[in-house]
Amino acid sequence: MKDETNSQYTSTGTVKSESPDAATSVNDGVATIESLILQHSSRGMYILRRYMPADYCMKAAEDLLRQQRGKVLICTGFYCFGTGETDGPVGTYFLAKALKELGYSPVIVTDMYSMRYFIADPSYQLVEYDNESFENIEGNNSYADINNRSYIEDCVAMISIERCGRASDGRYYNMKGVDISRFTSGIDDIFIRSKCLTIGIGDGGNEIGMGNLEDIIREEINIIPSSVKVDDLIIATVSNWGAYGFMAALGKLTGKSLLPSADDVREYLRYIVILGAVDGIKGEGHYSVDGFGPEVDGEIIDALSSICDD
Repeated sequence: MKDETNSQYTSTGTVKSESPDAATSVNDGVATIESLILQHSSRGMYILRRYMPADYCMKAAEDLLRQQRGKVLICTGFYCFGTGETDGPVGTYFLAKALKELGYSPVIVTDMYSMRYFIADPSYQLVEYDNESFENIEGNNSYADINNRSYIEDCVAMISIERCGRASDGRYYNMKGVDISRFTSGIDDIFIRSKCLTIGIGDGGNEIGMGNLEDIIREEINIIPSSVKVDDLIIATVSNWGAYGFMAALGKLTGKSLLPSADDVREYLRYIVILGAVDGIKGEGHYSVDGFGPEVDGEIIDALSSICDD
């Protein structure tokens, strides 16, 4: 979803109209998981919400919990500024822990730019998807290799968190409309070919799953949208927040405490920034995600925890 400059999105990725406080005014002021993860929205996600189920996080959680306890792929990593960004890996790391707590076997799938953010934790399987940047995308001759990879066998679900999805022309674009295909491996192909439950979490319109609303995104948000569809789409102001919302819904349905603490999130964020992760908007190694500092993350997590306790 990210820009390749150090400024806020202006020339592309603009929206026709959206109230910055819209997410706090739904349901007659009653906070929901969805309203919390859409707080501070200014890039069109609240526009998309009009076309989605009101309780889309709960729906995705219910669909996952209907699956047998088996292997779940969690795919992440968005190339920007020569490295991987902070949005996506944080949510992935803590969702993997939550799924393990629920009895699933999480497998994190990422690319060379974000692999190092996960390699130190042996508690889950980690796969680097390295099909040479998918430059052969038009021929789509990667299918045989993908089919032979053992980590996609017998999956009960695949979840994408802030992973770029191909557009209708088969290329990958950031929020400025810059073609980043040479830096983006074709992880989305396993979603296109999947026969299991697929869930996509995004915040801009060009991520895996946004194909569910492709025409609306093109018309109302004015970016080049992803065409990759999923069974359940989760939108948020920040994709990490979407992952937290999904965890909150899973926790509410199972009665388990699955959300990380604000301190845990802050610690892991610092860890990956030290390893080279950058804020996708600022373009630098700040301890922030999409321009939001840890204090805002903490507010979102605390509010979601309160909902789960109700």
